[in-house]
Amino acid sequence: MKRMIWNSCLTAGLLFCATVDAQEQPAAGAAGETAKQEQAGKKEPKDKGAPSGREAVITAEKIEFDNKEGVILFDENVLVDDEQFVMRSDRLLVFMEGTNDVQQIMAVGRVSITNQNRSASCEKAVYTKKDGQIVMTGNARLMRQGDQGGEVTGKRITFWLDDERMEVSPGRVVLPPGTFNKGDKKLIP
Repeated sequence: MKRMIWNSCLTAGLLFCATVDAQEQPAAGAAGETAKQEQAGKKEPKDKGAPSGREAVITAEKIEFDNKEGVILFDENVLVDDEQFVMRSDRLLVFMEGTNDVQQIMAVGRVSITNQNRSASCEKAVYTKKDGQIVMTGNARLMRQGDQGGEVTGKRITFWLDDERMEVSPGRVVLPPGTFNKGDKKLIP
């Protein structure tokens, strides 16, 4: 029973964090980028459809399972280390329905998620499965590094996974140099 809950929690955590990279992948021709990332100690994620090359590991100072309430709490120095991303937070709560159906995931306190050349940070991030949305609040920030760099900041950033839509309020967008000369590139990271 605990193993089923643990597996569901891992799946939920991975889904939540992987959504930071829900936008388009950089164009193929990024062999030089891959070499730079490997030199910097970053791993290039494999194809999303391919089976994972290693297990995801979630660590925390304290982990509590409450089967009756359907909540799993990872408390203090939470680290989610996956092949495709790394997430850190003070606390991670997973709300379940039954034994293996994740309804909501909430990361609270100094939330940071990094993935390839992207990063996100905020004070609280909530993924709700039913709505297919993530809401980041408290100094919310999404960044992209490199030639396609840019930044979106706001008190609240909401994005929907299914239709690649984002809402920022109040917001600020910083575009990389030469953005308006590129024509075929997206304007936000």
